[in-house]
Amino acid sequence: MSTDYRFKIVMLGDGAVGKTAMTARFTQDYFEADYKRTIGTDFSVKRMNIPEIEAHVTLQIWDLAGQPRFEFVRQGFYRGSRGGLLLYDVTRRRTFINAEAWKDEAFKNLKGEIPLVLVANKVDLTDSRAVTTEEGEEFAKKNGFLYVESSALTGENVEQAYIELCKIMIEEGKTKSSGPII
Repeated sequence: MSTDYRFKIVMLGDGAVGKTAMTARFTQDYFEADYKRTIGTDFSVKRMNIPEIEAHVTLQIWDLAGQPRFEFVRQGFYRGSRGGLLLYDVTRRRTFINAEAWKDEAFKNLKGEIPLVLVANKVDLTDSRAVTTEEGEEFAKKNGFLYVESSALTGENVEQAYIELCKIMIEEGKTKSSGPII
């Protein structure tokens, strides 16, 4: 018998790292090369089954604008988040360096930690890669995050990143309470 879960999650990272593209690929199996900048926040919903853990999950995905000028606007959208995907663009080292500040912003606004999956996005751009797999894995390990390499363009590991986050949130919920998180 499957259990139903509902989670609010946030997409974190600098502007143009692929948060909107990854969300669109996951929720609509769609990719558009010319995305418009997210102003403030965008919202999507995705329902999915995770057979290996017998779970039906509804994700409320909040895609937060990555530009610094939207920091004040983002603050209220963290409220109630149970997890997040922290993205950086493997072709832009600055976005990787800024991952630490994104983690800090999320935890500060939530007044505590939530599970995060570190997502190295745009791995299809192998010739332009500026951040190695090992660097990403080391940052993830240091912070207790799972690490996933993805490409919103090709769809590589996009669904897997969300599934892994769901598994962590479900497991964490079981250890903190006696029943499902709804």
